[in-house]
Amino acid sequence: MIFPTPKAYTAHEGTYHFKNKMADRDLYAFYLACLTSGEIVFIKDMALEKEAYTLHIEETGVRILSSCDEGAFRAVTSLFQIYKRGNGEIAFATVSDRPDFERRAYMLDISRGRMPKPETIKRLIDLLALLKYNEFQLYMENFCFAYPLFPEVTEGFDCLTPEDIKELDAYCRDRFIDLVPNQNCLGHMGAWLEREEYKALEVSDGKERTFTINPLLPEAQELLEKIFDSLLPSFSSDSVNIGLDEAYGLGRFQLEEYCKKHGKDTLFMEHLCRVADYIRKKHGKRVQFWSDMIIGYPETLARLPKDATLLEWGYELRNERIMEGHCRFLKEKGIRFYMCPSCNTHFSLTGRFEVSAYNIRTSAELGRMYGAKGCMLTDWSMDQEGHPHSLIWSYLPIALGGQHFWNIEQEQKGLIMETYFERLSEKFLDFFIFGGESISKHLHRLGNYHLLEPERVRLGTMCGMTLWQPLDKTSYGAFFDLEACGDAFYFNNVIRYVNEILEEVQALAVDKMYLQEIAVGATSVILAAELCKLRMGEEIGEEKARALISLIETLKGEFEALWKAQNYEEGVRSFLGILDARQAELEKMILV
Repeated sequence: MIFPTPKAYTAHEGTYHFKNKMADRDLYAFYLACLTSGEIVFIKDMALEKEAYTLHIEETGVRILSSCDEGAFRAVTSLFQIYKRGNGEIAFATVSDRPDFERRAYMLDISRGRMPKPETIKRLIDLLALLKYNEFQLYMENFCFAYPLFPEVTEGFDCLTPEDIKELDAYCRDRFIDLVPNQNCLGHMGAWLEREEYKALEVSDGKERTFTINPLLPEAQELLEKIFDSLLPSFSSDSVNIGLDEAYGLGRFQLEEYCKKHGKDTLFMEHLCRVADYIRKKHGKRVQFWSDMIIGYPETLARLPKDATLLEWGYELRNERIMEGHCRFLKEKGIRFYMCPSCNTHFSLTGRFEVSAYNIRTSAELGRMYGAKGCMLTDWSMDQEGHPHSLIWSYLPIALGGQHFWNIEQEQKGLIMETYFERLSEKFLDFFIFGGESISKHLHRLGNYHLLEPERVRLGTMCGMTLWQPLDKTSYGAFFDLEACGDAFYFNNVIRYVNEILEEVQALAVDKMYLQEIAVGATSVILAAELCKLRMGEEIGEEKARALISLIETLKGEFEALWKAQNYEEGVRSFLGILDARQAELEKMILV
């Protein structure tokens, strides 16, 4: 089996046996071995598209036809999967393949809590390469990079350095993945703007924060230029994602008068063009940016820099119709854009896989229909939650995204093909990541626990949204209120469901780290569900309270050990502090 599934695969009778054993510890080692193996012939075929290839496995050996190295590497990726699954034997076959999208990207938020170490990121890059992704972004808004021109902002803790980024950049290039820098520079600048030396640059009345930098101030432009001068030299990519989403300060406070006269859209476009022009002239890069602040202003979009790429995002089931209207407009105007679905791991503890699967499928279909240049799967955290979900909860969405971004196949009617691709994603992960153990189905099930909650809510799950809130709080904004959801019936079902899956997982012969990641996520759901019952008015005695305190103590220990093994220590207290707060509330109940 080749995954993502190729455009055309024809099996022939017979099996080829390599005369010499191939280096196959990972894809890249296999690729290097293929380049020097006399049994594999690489042939230039300039009629093929950039990443297209034809792979012939026959009695005389292996022939790979491609127009460039990228196509050859994608062919070797397919050959590697065949070789590994055949335990060194490969069946005769002809494979003709090409991607549906020019750019197939994955973006990981490393700003809000969890900052993975380079070794952790490399393992992720290996997975992306195996799934034929060709773009990777590390989202930055807080201080997760040691900016050479701002040594003071990361003084006292470890994070990614310019040397780390250069090493990761080279690691990506070897696997034909473009490591694109990603730095927000309008909204989402709270960490910068709360520093004393930059407070005057925030759009604010001195009481309410907007986390938006004031683009009218020359000092703001100087700060942004210095940030990009500090970050961009470490990346070889010719693109940079400059963010610009959710700039809630536009039109308010210091910007109110200007925006009344000229329009919020005009100010936004002026800022975009100014930043894009600087980056183009100084660093030779073109910009990407999120669509939400400007998509509703078609006349202003006509002023968009010609080399810019708009990132159209929407993460919920209900976004499909809105996104289609945007895609139709962007196609009509000839604007280069990506479709950007989400892993939907934020505010959920283990993800919302049903939502993510539909979101990925819909985004890819709309992208193909309206001519998107790429698709980018986003993987976010939220400041309040402390980034409790580890990467294992993103594996299934990443695998599914790899399939849809490379080969959507026919438009999916109903759920038949959706289920088919989900099952292939599980089989791929079980073989290549989990050593042959059937564990992905459990990730799938745990990622759908939210279907047992009283209500399905936007942005996360009831358990994920309430865990970080005080126990006397039953609502999350206008999203839901547990007081209106009946009794503990639903959350008892969640607890029973998650416990049964966790028991099955713990019996599997899987790498200890993976088991620990699953246990931490599942235990967090169980704890949150128990606390939801308490919020709904369920009486608990001292024995139950002490049992929950013990559960929290165990969870804290497992979470901290896992975090430190995979990530820089900075940020670990975010989620641990949430658990400490819930534990203190339970302890207070016992004393009363």
